[in-house]
Amino acid sequence: MYPNPIILPLDREGTIYALQDELGKTIGTGTREVCELLLHVINRQAVERPEDVLARIERERSMPHQNVRSAIAI
Repeated sequence: MYPNPIILPLDREGTIYALQDELGKTIGTGTREVCELLLHVINRQAVERPEDVLARIERERSMPHQNVRSAIAI
């Protein structure tokens, strides 16, 4: 349907968007920023080699996470 994934508005005000893949299937919904971030992650994963992904995961596991915030307050 589309040559690349596309972000489409779901309401007239443009507050809710949907990210659709090449076949027109909805991958995710949210604000424009959320859809752009998801699209960035999808594109980044498509160009990374598996060895690079594994190295990045190992590097992230070994780093202390000082800037982590919880989405739900406990």
